[in-house]
Amino acid sequence: MTSPSRVGAWALLLLITTACFPPGEGRDPPMGRVYFPVGLAVDQARSRLYVVSSDFDLQYNGGAVHSFDLQRLRDFVPRSCETDGDCAGSERCDTEPNDQNGGVASSWCVAREGSHAGTPCGVLGERVVASRWLEPGRCEYLDPSSPQDGGAPVQVDAVGVGAFATDILFRAAPSDLGLAGGDLVGRLFVPVRGDATLHFIDVRAEPSELECGQTGNDGKCADAYRAGDDPDSENTRDLRMPSEPFAVDATTDGRAIAVTHQTEGSVSLFVNEWDARTRLEFVTTGLPSRVVGVASVPEPAVVAAQGYNYQPGFLVTFRDSNEVRLLRYFDDVDQGTPTNVRRPFLEPSGTAVVSANSVGTDSRGIAIDAGERDACQDGCAGDSTCLQECAAIPLGVYVSNRSPDSLLVGRTRTDATPTSSDDLPMFYDSLPVPAGASRVVVGKIVDPGGNLASRVFVVCFDERRLVIYDPVTRRIEKLVETGRGPHAFVVDAASGTFAGGETGVSSLGYLAHFTDSYIGVIDLDQRHHRTFGEIILTVGAPIPPRASK
Repeated sequence: MTSPSRVGAWALLLLITTACFPPGEGRDPPMGRVYFPVGLAVDQARSRLYVVSSDFDLQYNGGAVHSFDLQRLRDFVPRSCETDGDCAGSERCDTEPNDQNGGVASSWCVAREGSHAGTPCGVLGERVVASRWLEPGRCEYLDPSSPQDGGAPVQVDAVGVGAFATDILFRAAPSDLGLAGGDLVGRLFVPVRGDATLHFIDVRAEPSELECGQTGNDGKCADAYRAGDDPDSENTRDLRMPSEPFAVDATTDGRAIAVTHQTEGSVSLFVNEWDARTRLEFVTTGLPSRVVGVASVPEPAVVAAQGYNYQPGFLVTFRDSNEVRLLRYFDDVDQGTPTNVRRPFLEPSGTAVVSANSVGTDSRGIAIDAGERDACQDGCAGDSTCLQECAAIPLGVYVSNRSPDSLLVGRTRTDATPTSSDDLPMFYDSLPVPAGASRVVVGKIVDPGGNLASRVFVVCFDERRLVIYDPVTRRIEKLVETGRGPHAFVVDAASGTFAGGETGVSSLGYLAHFTDSYIGVIDLDQRHHRTFGEIILTVGAPIPPRASK
């Protein structure tokens, strides 16, 4: 006989799977803390971290998007050191076991005097050792709405979105918008399963921050900031967005946006007008079922330099098929209409078979690394011949696959076209990873020489690991221990002059823990021998889901 608790669990799962939640019912989602986070994004200036919370357990009537001040957040990140000279004058380097550090030196800068003198975690305090298995990290959590040092909150804004958000994407607004754009900095795009729409949120200069027509005390985005549900005003094809939207990506300029649908063989195309609303324009159908991952193919710089006719592309992965498809974006104009109505569309343009794995089906995330090509193009100073040579440099393509759990390594193929590539990958290697391989992210760490270097990160949900793969040495160099349910990941890396005038290089990773609803901050600087690949800060109080209590 099935127990009542198991019946309840299955009922909850059914509701979540089918995304059946009547809009407007239930309690408003919390705006002061993340709740089942499913997506992360960092803006172009590295000033904001955007977190989207879902409503996975149906406790609330929707989710939320939170904006965190990254400079304020970095104030709480421990600073690694080897000697006192690496710290500020009011600090010393904690290198010897003593009573203040509990007998375990941290190699972090600590206060010389005051109530927290010598303590590695300062105002946050240290986490009980017994709890670090479920929630890795030495220090207690940082409250983003009311930080423990009494200063300004880390969270600067939040708005409400629909139930069951799945991802989030930021694109910067072009600099030539002028008065039409006002103080528009960029836009966030959030696929939402509950009402099968793509929410779009304007990011404006302070103090406005997030703008989506929200009114009243609940701070919910207005219907006008949801795309995909109004065929009369959005497109000429009488289209609505299909059910179960999942992953989202966009061209660099933010004009063409592709959204996958995890229970169908379809990909939705949205077109973003910076001085107007985002709208659904086309749905590509007839693809293998269960489309999951999507990655926008970076456009070679020679295209703009030479005026080549190049159609931007998206690579998509499938759970039920051992292949990667290339979809091309066409910004078509219907010449037969009096006003030359634009009718953009996405068209399948090629297929790459996944043969590097034993089965090859059940691919999840996909990421593209254009770092080598970008470095070449940066050195061309606009020279067309140089840019043409750079275009022949293949792009790295990485896919997480579960048959078996592995990271598939590939690259695009060069050919004799003007852009030197057909943008389709060829996979030549497969590396085993822990169970639950899901999202893949390309980002930069700081190497032992103090230089930024590309790495591939694979989130492994089931075994609570984050894989760090070096594409140059072709080896996995670190398995990061995470908390329960690692889900979304983003890298925050840069070199130059930071706030306060400090110069150098920096790299941190932000990992959304879905199960216990918090963000882990990971040290991605290999010069920090004791903490590289470790969670060094927890943002938000870890809260177990109700079913586990």
